[in-house]
Amino acid sequence: MNDLNKEDIEIKWKMLIWRMMVVICSITFVISWILFGSYRIEKLSSGLYILKYIVLPAVVQAVALVVGYYFIKSGTKDEKKQSYIVTAMMFVSFGIIAFIYYSISPLILIPCVTIVATALFADQGLTIWSGVAVLVLMTINIIRYRLSVGTDQFQLGWFGSLSVSIVFVVLMIAVVVVINKHTKALMNSIAGSYNRQVTLMSELMIDPMTGLYNRRSFEESLDKEIENVEETGAKSYVTIFDIDHFKEVNDTYGHSNGDIVIKALCKMMKEKSKDMGLAFRYGGEEFVILFHDTELSKVMNVVEDIRTEFRCYYFHFMNKDGITCSCGVAEYVMGESSKAWFNRADSALYKAKEGGRNRTVISE
Repeated sequence: MNDLNKEDIEIKWKMLIWRMMVVICSITFVISWILFGSYRIEKLSSGLYILKYIVLPAVVQAVALVVGYYFIKSGTKDEKKQSYIVTAMMFVSFGIIAFIYYSISPLILIPCVTIVATALFADQGLTIWSGVAVLVLMTINIIRYRLSVGTDQFQLGWFGSLSVSIVFVVLMIAVVVVINKHTKALMNSIAGSYNRQVTLMSELMIDPMTGLYNRRSFEESLDKEIENVEETGAKSYVTIFDIDHFKEVNDTYGHSNGDIVIKALCKMMKEKSKDMGLAFRYGGEEFVILFHDTELSKVMNVVEDIRTEFRCYYFHFMNKDGITCSCGVAEYVMGESSKAWFNRADSALYKAKEGGRNRTVISE
C-alpha cells in the first residue's frame, strides 16, 4: 500500500467506529431525558433520578469515548492493543445502559452487540474475552433484577431466564468464531494475492542481473519527470553511461566476466546517485541516471566520480587496471518530448565516444 498503508487504514476504520459510538451515546443521552419526562418515579426524587439514570451513564460513556479516542489517535504500533481498547470502549458504552436500566429486560442483551463488533477485527481472543464479559454482566444484571422485583415476576424463573441468556450468548460467540475464521482466511487470501502482484510488478520493473530499474521503468519515470518539471520548474538531467569497447571485454574475457564489469559500474551508479536520482539499465552496456531537482555542478560531480572510480577499478581477470566509460548529459528544456530529451543526451554520449572516449560531454 503506497498511498495509504495498513496502519492508516486501521486508524481510519477505528475512528469511524468511534464516531458511530459518539452518535449512539448522544442518542441514548437524549432518550434518557425523554424517559425522565415520560415516567414518574415515586421512589426517587428528580435530582437523584437525573444523577443515577442520566448524568452517571453519560459521564461513564464520555470517559470511555475519551480513552478510546486517545488510544486510537496515539498511533500505537500494537494493533491488537488498539482493537481491545476499541472493543472495551464499545462494551462500556453499551454496558452502562444495561447496567443502569437493568429493569428493562431487553437492554440486558445489548452488550451482545460488542461480540458481533469483534468480528470486524477477526480476533478470536477478543471475541472470547468480550463474550465472557457479557456473560458476567448479564448474570449480575439478572440477579439484581431478581432481587429488585422478586422471583414471582420472572415468567421463566430467574434461573431459567439466566440460562436462556447464557445459551443465547454462547450461540452468538460460536457464530462469531466461525465468521472470524472465514474472515481471516479471506484476508490471508487477499494479502497473498496482493503480495504476489507486488512481487510480479517489482520483477517487471527491475533488471534481475544488476538490480537497477529497467528500460520500461525508465521510460515511465521520464514521462513523470517531465510532468513534474513542467509544473514546478525544477531542473532535471538525463545522463547516459556507456562502457567503452565492451565487446572486446566479452570477446577477450568471456561474457561471465563481462557481467562482472557491468555489475561493478551499476553498483557505483546506484550508490553515488541515490540522494539525487534514480539509476536504470537502459540496455546492454548502456545505463542511465535520471537526476531530479538539482544543479548541473552536482550532477557533474556525481558523473565524474563514477567515471573516475570505474576507470581505476581493478578487475582480477584483466591484464590492465580496468576499462573506461563515456557519458552524455542533457538538461530538460521546457516543452520538449521525452524522446527529444533522451536523444540529446544520447547525442552528447556519441560526441564523447567520437572525442576519444573516457569523457563526459554536456548537451548544448
